[in-house]
Amino acid sequence: MAIIIPADLTIVTLRRGDLELPQRWTAEHAVAVLRHASDLLKAQANIEFPLGTCEQVVETMPSGGATDAVDEAGYDFLAATYKAGDGIRVLLVDRVVEAELGAQFRQQTRVCVIAHGSELGATSRMLAHELGHLLALPHVDSGRRPEHAPHDQTWTRNLMYSGTLSRSAALTPTQVQAARSSPLARRFGGR
Repeated sequence: MAIIIPADLTIVTLRRGDLELPQRWTAEHAVAVLRHASDLLKAQANIEFPLGTCEQVVETMPSGGATDAVDEAGYDFLAATYKAGDGIRVLLVDRVVEAELGAQFRQQTRVCVIAHGSELGATSRMLAHELGHLLALPHVDSGRRPEHAPHDQTWTRNLMYSGTLSRSAALTPTQVQAARSSPLARRFGGR
């Protein structure tokens, strides 16, 4: 049985003073990225993330942090301002300071941040990876060093790898079971 979790998209254009900073996300690109990420997770774990809403907003980042990209303080501010509705919320920004924003709080807030990427496949895999974190999946290579990795390095082809994601990124059966029984999935009928 499919688990269906609605995804609200918020395209956040940053403002510095009276100036709106460049924003490369369009609603069409955002929806296409979500559709491809959802298709990947549906094929791997029978979990879908259909579009709920898509909005565009302009925000000034809090003082004391980055003003031209989203940093950890910016994530906290945006996640508090644009809360997840019934399902999850994806904040789409032009730039982030680091890839793993909100790492400690993503599962609680059900909010993830994605930086713009012009290549649809790579950006969709990155969103699917972040959705995996919302489903309580950790990185497969946490604490591993490349010199201690298995010779075939199958973990580098896993969707939850922390580096560049393979075009054929996949989940293991154990990960599928964990995702389908995560708190988020259980909220929508998972076990």
